[in-house]
Amino acid sequence: MKKLMGIALAVAVLAYVINLLFDAGAFYRVQDINLQQCRKISGISGAEDIAPLKEGGALASSLNRHDKAPGALYYLQQGQAPLRLPGDYPPEFYPHGIDVWQKDAETWVYAVSHGSQGDRIETFRFERAVMRLVYQPELSRSVGKNINDISVIDQSRWLLTRDHAYAGGLGRAEDYLRLPLASVLLVDDAGEHTLLDGLHFANGIYYNPQRERLYVAETTSGAVSSWAWRPGEASPVLLGRFTGLHGVDNIMPEGDGLLVAAHPKLLKLSAYQKDAQERSPSLVWRLALGPQGAVERSQIFYQSHGQALAAISVAAPFDGQILMGSVFDDGLLMCGER
Repeated sequence: MKKLMGIALAVAVLAYVINLLFDAGAFYRVQDINLQQCRKISGISGAEDIAPLKEGGALASSLNRHDKAPGALYYLQQGQAPLRLPGDYPPEFYPHGIDVWQKDAETWVYAVSHGSQGDRIETFRFERAVMRLVYQPELSRSVGKNINDISVIDQSRWLLTRDHAYAGGLGRAEDYLRLPLASVLLVDDAGEHTLLDGLHFANGIYYNPQRERLYVAETTSGAVSSWAWRPGEASPVLLGRFTGLHGVDNIMPEGDGLLVAAHPKLLKLSAYQKDAQERSPSLVWRLALGPQGAVERSQIFYQSHGQALAAISVAAPFDGQILMGSVFDDGLLMCGER
């Protein structure tokens, strides 16, 4: 009896490990798709996230994660090199996810920054006429730890993803054991509130205020979950969880659908983080939405072994093309239609 129980336990552990490796992309076969329609843009490092502007152009967060120097925000415009925006940055500025809120002629920029004392949302006013950022300390605030991305509802209300409940080794245990301990926070004048929990590595987030739909990328489960929610309601309603997307990262709107960057081989991504010679594959999905706003179909827009740009973390519509940035690599990639 003990022998049978031991065999059953061994089989269960083996099945779990195989399933874990499958979700991490160990058996995924990367194919080069749409490479010939792309061109490399140099002049920026670690462009983890991009925020298009309604009047044209875009902003990007930039951080060289191979050294300890603070990062910056860049302005991107068709036909021009990326411009590092001057401004009175806070002393510790290590940007990750960003978003913008635009009203009338004003543009406000919100950046997740990972400082030594925890994570903060650093807020700036973008003065486009003089290409300068003006820091807004009264609108900036500390938000704890493990904050990944932000989607702005209005000037003082934001949605944040908290990708892990714990940091360090315990955070890695969450991933390996696939514990659903990630969450989405609502931040408003009253403080921080947990809006969603029970998520697997909550990464990119996008809220559509017109359709009142919320989308969350769950990296380790390779899924994008769709939710119905309006500000003032306590709990979002799950519309669906679209799986099989392999290491999803940032989510951007594109017309009536979504663009989602992904890391098809998470183990390669981990190796690339430590060694720039270990190129990490890149993948960009186009997601179509159904009549209720849930993700219903997927199509690969771009895929590569990482030769032009490794570890692509964001893909955003940009003047009729798609602009991509990477969490660890240098440069951007501009790609046309397939």
